[in-house]
Amino acid sequence: MAYDQLSELDTTRILFNDIVHNSHVQAFIYADQWNSIAVNIDEGSIYVISNFYTKEATGSCRPVSSKILINFSPSTTVQKLTEDDFMIPLHKFEFVDLGDLFSMATKCPNDEYPEYSTDIIGVVEDFEHVSSIKTKFGQRNIVRFRITNGRNSHKVSIWGDLAVKAENDYNKAVETPVIAIVMSTRLKTYKNSVQISSLPSSKLYLNMDSDFVVAMRYRLEEEGYTISQQSTGTPQETVVQKEK
Repeated sequence: MAYDQLSELDTTRILFNDIVHNSHVQAFIYADQWNSIAVNIDEGSIYVISNFYTKEATGSCRPVSSKILINFSPSTTVQKLTEDDFMIPLHKFEFVDLGDLFSMATKCPNDEYPEYSTDIIGVVEDFEHVSSIKTKFGQRNIVRFRITNGRNSHKVSIWGDLAVKAENDYNKAVETPVIAIVMSTRLKTYKNSVQISSLPSSKLYLNMDSDFVVAMRYRLEEEGYTISQQSTGTPQETVVQKEK
């Protein structure tokens, strides 16, 4: 199974991709146990996981829609496979169309966490430099931009270390428009608009080598969208606009 680490706090959540059923499932492990095996884990590698148990997935902002999760126990073992004969995909997403986000966001009050987090894909617009702001959790880094599929557009806020990575990756982006995949986000509403925020479990991929990105880029071209440079002072700033 390929793994994708999600967070390291008091517990660690992991995603596993399964070639047999083309599905992915969340795994749970306590931080002290994770620290004892983390040195042997490389993201994207294939492992045999033995002596674990499963239980019903509960909690909020869960990264996948699977109804079960894998729970590591003290006797769980992890063995890395040196040969990848299984063709397990490195990434798997459960995308929600940007046009459906408002109806999803309004189902859950802003002061509550939804059952699931949300995966999105779209073109990056109005990218802002990373800044540090004061929050109730202390000073935190933040990057803001808009994400669009050419039809709908929403504001995105990326927090913490992921904000720094977002700016670094954006500065290195060559192909335009820059297409972002943001995995495991939280949706809120403000003045009848959707606001998208990262979570500790979020991942951000810019111009990923993926069929999803290729398909979006092709559709934008087919629908007559072109790139225009914006004088916003941000690195390689691009916006997709419809031809008149």
